[in-house]
Amino acid sequence: MSSPAALREVNGRSERLGKVVSAIPHTIGSGFSARHFSEEMFGGHMDPLLMVDHFVMTSPTFDPHLHAGISAVTAMFEDSTGDFLNRDTLGHNVALKAGDLYWLAAASGAAHEERPAEGARTHALQIFVNLPRRLKNEPARALHIRAEDVPVLQGAGYRIRVLLGRSNEATGADGTPEEMTMLDGCLEDGRFSHQLPEGRQAWIYAVSGDLAVSCQNEERRLKAGTATIVEAGLESEIVLASSEASHFVLMAAKPIRESFVKHGPLVMSTEADVRRTLANYADGKFGRIPA
Repeated sequence: MSSPAALREVNGRSERLGKVVSAIPHTIGSGFSARHFSEEMFGGHMDPLLMVDHFVMTSPTFDPHLHAGISAVTAMFEDSTGDFLNRDTLGHNVALKAGDLYWLAAASGAAHEERPAEGARTHALQIFVNLPRRLKNEPARALHIRAEDVPVLQGAGYRIRVLLGRSNEATGADGTPEEMTMLDGCLEDGRFSHQLPEGRQAWIYAVSGDLAVSCQNEERRLKAGTATIVEAGLESEIVLASSEASHFVLMAAKPIRESFVKHGPLVMSTEADVRRTLANYADGKFGRIPA
């Protein structure tokens, strides 16, 4: 947990809000386009998030692939059309709908395949969430949250879906490996306030529009395709405001602050862990993806 003394010092004072970071455009063929963020772009202050891709997929793009040491999360936006088909080595064969969330806690290792159904247009976030060392070798498991089960906060100029955790009087799903809050929110000439508990770090992304993010007398302006962070520290209020139609995502959790080794979609504590995981996958120890 951070203390105020551990925060970045700017002109002799502690600063909670990070810089504004622009996504990196990324395309694969004609069926996949994304705005990409990685933890390096935030100097490690995205923790526990490792990567976020804001993507549109209209045709199969990726072969079945292994994850380990992380959670691979798919958060479907409400304007997605058609099904996003998700199969994994846990035996699941799920047709994700608009507004759904699928959280694959890969941990010791799991493979999956995700592709849009024929004629579908998937609009979503793909998020890699790091796991602490003590959870990286646990058995894989998954959580599916259906759109109809997501509580909604609605008021003057705002509509906020509370997918995970708690905001104001709404409580979303739990069951993730570590506590996480995830808000999918829309503003239209409105203002919304979220209380960030002590020790939690937040990542805020402007999906569309233009919004102001305020915390402890600091402010950042986010245009579509940009993001910022709020450093962990004392309990504080995050205020999001926009004079136009804007869409944002806020994720908040305790930072892990542990060293790790990245090997593509494997994020383990040591190189030896990576080699062992790859060998186990080659030996078929993580099961099969359903036909």
